[in-house]
Amino acid sequence: MNMISLDNIENLTTAVFSDEVIEIDSSTLQGLKKMPVDIFDNVYLGEVKPDAVILCIDIRGFSNFFCAHDEKTVFSLITSFTSNFLSCVNQFGYKCSYYKLLGDGALVIWDKTDSVTLKEAITVFETYNEFLKEELFAPYPELGLGGALVMEQVYKYEISAETSQLKYRDYVGYGINLVCRLQTLADKSELLLNKNLADLGVFTTEIKNCPERIEDIKRLKGVKKEDRENLYFFTGINPSNSFGI
Repeated sequence: MNMISLDNIENLTTAVFSDEVIEIDSSTLQGLKKMPVDIFDNVYLGEVKPDAVILCIDIRGFSNFFCAHDEKTVFSLITSFTSNFLSCVNQFGYKCSYYKLLGDGALVIWDKTDSVTLKEAITVFETYNEFLKEELFAPYPELGLGGALVMEQVYKYEISAETSQLKYRDYVGYGINLVCRLQTLADKSELLLNKNLADLGVFTTEIKNCPERIEDIKRLKGVKKEDRENLYFFTGINPSNSFGI
């Protein structure tokens, strides 16, 4: 089995894969810690995050787009979508703890709720939504970005196969299930919040509880009663919020 060893030299980390030495700078190493796959270091996490901030986004209209266009067009759009989204997260979501690409969507997690993480989460969604409308999706008006943002408990863990040189990081818990379910109810340019986050008073929201919407949320599986009663749509930042955003 090829072995990996890590040595820290000031801001530079040296990774040794068998006889080959690869130097990783500190920013790259921090980036690895936010991805699903990291270098195996014989240290595993098993942590509860009681008030994580979780953002889930998804392209609206992508299934029909996929059927209506050739492979070259689809490949060009989805690679541009994902690469530009990662750039957006790296620039505006610097304090995030984890991100995962989900094909025509993505999941971004901040391990705790505070003024920085809340502002980053909203900035990532709003900035990327504007970019898509004005640039990437401009030739395709049928496409749009929908999403959900929740504050909930999650479990963070790491595993590694016995012979693997890598370890795998993931999150499970009600917060993951909830954000993924809620985002399916958001139309283009809409961001849904859960009740816990809406009740903080940091953001202004519009409650849409028309019969059609309520029926939609009642059909969601694995969602608690308090999260089925109203749909909270983000409309802006409350100027008098206690977080100072």
